[in-house]
Amino acid sequence: MKCDMKTMLKAALGLGVAVAIAYAAMPDFRGWILASAPFLFFLLCPLMMFFMMKGMHSCDKEPQTKTKQADASPSKPLLGQAPLKD
Repeated sequence: MKCDMKTMLKAALGLGVAVAIAYAAMPDFRGWILASAPFLFFLLCPLMMFFMMKGMHSCDKEPQTKTKQADASPSKPLLGQAPLKD
């Protein structure tokens, strides 16, 4: 996940739309929604960083397995090679 200004603005816009929909759909909780909205926007940056780091770690696991397989020495000598001496 890329975490640049464009992504942060999209997330803030999405959070704003979610707050607006919650405000319109739940009139009994309007006071709580208005009180918690600034804290949600304040937590937007750390939450985006958390999910970005989680995304980086999940993408990082796949190339490591490929390199481990490529680095492993073959148990049999390849065609045209002399046998390995221990």
